[in-house]
This record gives sequence, structure tokens and C-alpha cells, in this order.
Amino acid sequence: MGQLTNIFIEQVIWLSQADFKLPGSREAHLWRINIPENLYRLNELRAILQPDELQRAEKYHQLKDRQRFVVSRALQRMILGKYLDQDPEALRFVLGDNKKPYLLKDDGTAVHYNVSHSGDWIALAIASSPVGADVEFIDPEFPFDDILPDHFSETEIDFIKLNESTQRFYLLWTRKEAFLKATGQGLGEHLIITPALDGAHELADALSGNANNWKLQSLVLSNNYLCAVAMAGEWELKSFVVNFR
Repeated sequence: MGQLTNIFIEQVIWLSQADFKLPGSREAHLWRINIPENLYRLNELRAILQPDELQRAEKYHQLKDRQRFVVSRALQRMILGKYLDQDPEALRFVLGDNKKPYLLKDDGTAVHYNVSHSGDWIALAIASSPVGADVEFIDPEFPFDDILPDHFSETEIDFIKLNESTQRFYLLWTRKEAFLKATGQGLGEHLIITPALDGAHELADALSGNANNWKLQSLVLSNNYLCAVAMAGEWELKSFVVNFR
């Protein structure tokens, strides 16, 4: 039986400069990307995408969704390309277990990543082993009461309802999503058995995956946005903002 440790990072230092050295086994990198701030460069970003990616973008009915896809996909390519020292257009993504994409360096080293978006923000986590990330806008109007019994334990429901209910709901929700994205398991029936409160928790055998111990770090990505990053082992998080062309 494995263990999951959840912590909240009170103070996050967002770095604007990166050496793009691939994180080791005890480190994960988190990039935050603001969508509106990158809309002025849409034509430049479109030029980075492959034909199939442009076709996927056009399938979105809403303009804002098409723009979000272009910004997200192109900046993923730009950031990952710098880590691999390859042109962003040349990156070729590989599908692993549960169809999770990753990249391979020329020497065969795997580069794992996970992306999430909500509202104005995109979160991109990069690591040397499978990683999961989730970001959510804290929507004060979201009616979450009806979904609590199906996705949260009784202890978690009590925690959510104690006070600051909306904030607490999204704190736990992002943790559950990030962990299950890291393990590659679908949300479905696993949400309710994924422990999301602070501290160390025993994991059900169905959740442990290929690792015994997992760590999850939560943080404020921006005002009214919560983010969580999960990965196996003991590791630290370095956080970056996009500040390059």
C-alpha cells in the first residue's frame, strides 16, 4: 500500500529566467502561461503548429477556445523545445501508458509533462517521471454541493463545509485531478478514494500505480486560481513564468 503526502506552498517564487536544464528525479518544473498576454502573437504561434494541430484548433466553435488552444499548444512546443534543444516545430510527441503524451531526447531519455488550463491561465508541469497538474479558477457561482457525495469522503466534505467552502472545494478538487493525471488513471470512481486533505495518507492499492510514495504540492497560481502538481517520490517544485520569445 502506497502513501500520498499533500502540502500547500504558502509562498511561491515565480522565476522569470530559466536555464532549461531538465529537472532531475527530485524536482519538477511548473510554468504558468497567461492566455490574454499572448494573444498579440497568435500568427507567430500558429506558425509553430503542425497541420493536424491547426485542424484541431478550428474544430472549436468559440473564438476564445480556438485562441486558447493555439496559445497552449504553441507555447508547450516552445518551452519543451528549449528543454530538448530542438526547434519547437520539430518536436514529436509519443503516447505512453493510458495515452499520456511524453517526449524523447536523442539519447532516449523520457521527458514527461502535463498541461491544464482554466480561464485565463495554463499550467505546464515538466519532470523526468510521470507528472500531473491541474489548475482551476475559483468560481464562486459553481454549485458544487450536488457532486460532493460522489467524489469526496465524509471527512473531506466536512472540511469543505467548515468555512471558505468554495476555496476548499477547489483546493481538494485540483489535488484529486493532479494525482490521477500523474498516475494516468481516469477520474471516474477513483476521485472519491483519492485523499486530498493536507498531510500523509495511505493509498488504496488501486491508486498506487508503479510507485509506493507520492507527493503533491498545491499553490496559488494567480489571484483566484489554484493549482496542484503531483509526482512520485520526494521532490521540490520550481515555478516559472513565460518571459521569452
